[in-house]
Amino acid sequence: MLIYVNYYATIMSKFDRITTFLAVIEENGFAAAARKKGVSTAAISRQIAALESELGTQLLSRTTRQISLTEIGEEYYQQCKKTLTELYDAETAIAKSKNEATGVLHVMANRYFAITYLLPRLSEFMQLNPNLRVHFQLAERFPNLEKEGIDILFGVSIEGSAELIRRRVTTTRYVLCASPKYLEKQGVPEVPADLNKHYYITHSIRKPNNIVFLKDDKSIHVNPILWLNDSYAMRECAIQGMGIVNLHDYMVIDALKDGRLVEILQEYQESQKYVYLYYRQNRYLQPKIRRFIDFYTR
Repeated sequence: MLIYVNYYATIMSKFDRITTFLAVIEENGFAAAARKKGVSTAAISRQIAALESELGTQLLSRTTRQISLTEIGEEYYQQCKKTLTELYDAETAIAKSKNEATGVLHVMANRYFAITYLLPRLSEFMQLNPNLRVHFQLAERFPNLEKEGIDILFGVSIEGSAELIRRRVTTTRYVLCASPKYLEKQGVPEVPADLNKHYYITHSIRKPNNIVFLKDDKSIHVNPILWLNDSYAMRECAIQGMGIVNLHDYMVIDALKDGRLVEILQEYQESQKYVYLYYRQNRYLQPKIRRFIDFYTR
């Protein structure tokens, strides 16, 4: 250990003498180099003398009015300058890499949220981060981010575990809806209690999946006839007249506009719910995660 410490000290002393030598040349004199380094002219002179002694050759020709490089001093200067420039470039590259998004980013989002909010801007994000590869999983569940290697979970309206960091992304609201054909056959619910007389289609991931939450902290229990783990499938079943669904507005807005679905009991629904993204603690420090989150939440 002592040998390593002594060697390290020797290298640093040599490095200091070389940078002093470069300063003398580039500042055109001992006095100017001393001012730049914040030391005395005598200290600069001692550093140059020590360097020449170590090398066993004269680097500078000194007169009372000026200094100049000897022939070997010129060659030594050019080599030192080149080496320090390469070292600076290497350190700059490392510093840049710390802020550059690289590697593979693993993102999970539900299909509709990805299609509506994420995928339309993904091309722009990837152009801004050309060295990053993105692995998207479209799924409607709350994964174990650590065990499954998920960096970011996007588009979730339920609360995750306490060890995860949560950020609001946007707002949505739930929409109770059914097809005109279904409502014509089964009747239009007038109050929430009427839902118990209807066919209700629920999402199996919801906990609980047999309760419809309403405004003013009210809720009603329902008796589902069909459980599905995919919102698109729920929507399609509702469009086909199989029952009533309760889905985020961005999942059914097009079907509401063209009349394939009709909203019911709107006055009883919560006005809005937050949509979140989740990531593991300290993972935000990684450029690939920080850049993705900042891009989609700015």
